[in-house]
Amino acid sequence: MSRFGRVDTLVTLVAVLVTGLALVRITASGGPWSSAACVVASCAAVLLRHRHPPTAWAATTAGVVLVGQADPAWVSLGALSQLALLHLVSTARRRGWAVAAVVTALVFCLPPLLDGAGVAVEADAAAMIAWTTGAVGVGHAVRSRRDYVLAVEDRARRAEQMREAVARRRVVEERLRIARELHDVVGHHVAVITVHAGLARRTLRTDPARSEDALVETESAARAVLREMAGILRLLRADDVDADTPAPGLERVGDLVDAVRRGGVEVDARLDGGQVPDLVSVTGYRVVQEALTNATRHGTGRVELAVRRAPDTVVVEVVNPVADAAPSRTGGHGLVGMRERVDAVGGCLEAGRDGAVFRVRATLPLEPGPLHPGREDVR
Repeated sequence: MSRFGRVDTLVTLVAVLVTGLALVRITASGGPWSSAACVVASCAAVLLRHRHPPTAWAATTAGVVLVGQADPAWVSLGALSQLALLHLVSTARRRGWAVAAVVTALVFCLPPLLDGAGVAVEADAAAMIAWTTGAVGVGHAVRSRRDYVLAVEDRARRAEQMREAVARRRVVEERLRIARELHDVVGHHVAVITVHAGLARRTLRTDPARSEDALVETESAARAVLREMAGILRLLRADDVDADTPAPGLERVGDLVDAVRRGGVEVDARLDGGQVPDLVSVTGYRVVQEALTNATRHGTGRVELAVRRAPDTVVVEVVNPVADAAPSRTGGHGLVGMRERVDAVGGCLEAGRDGAVFRVRATLPLEPGPLHPGREDVR
């Protein structure tokens, strides 16, 4: 049971105890049955205080006024009124319970002073005033404590919701990263496999040696796919990620070009050397990989590849001829992933048809800078 539940239970027990003592006192002194009825009615109001606290307070205070100070039930009715006031203070707005507290004090204070009652009655009135002050203090403390606990629980609930939202966002980001890696790595090798398998089929009878070479390249690309997939799965299953594992960069673009050339696609490559930041190097490699993959799938002729190093940028450009009505078979996911990578390093990507050719041009700054808007076309 919470602290608030214990206070509420204590109020109920005190109300029942006060009522019992009052009835015993009224019976022993031969008091009127109307006083006993007022006590029972006030006790019932306190027990039902949760339904409408102002009504419970009004009923108990009215009982005090009806019986008067000379009645033996006056003190007991006053105690019940204080209990109703305590509950009212702990639940109602400040203006409401402040008015109720003032009215309660006046009900106990004014009659003895106006009637010139005896010392005993005046002492009882003074005690009631003290009880009123105590009831207001206890009710306010209960209210403040409850508001504080509710505020803490609300903050904890909001913090938990925020943690869940952050966790969901990280899951989505990780899924996008994995999807991008799978597309970049597996998509390229699958394109190479497709090209070499087609070459092997076409030359199987006319040029068995060339067909065999194509099958060897197909087998090599398939093993590369399995190796890359095993690495990705091992990374996903590992508890600790080795951040020192090197990622492919621009220094390995030559391997991509050789693989595409072995598939029968002519590539004219002009590659500048030089050191570039790791993130820029990895981004440039992925741009070349995706562009060559698209050129292999959809291109119709020689591919021109250029990686140019400027003082403050690296420019990657891939141009290949395309058919006039080349259909879209990739859904544009490759270009979307390419743009996300380029944007991540503050670069600019232009990808789309330029007459009879398809041009991909990525400008990657060597130093971090603001994002640049680019032009995107879904291939």
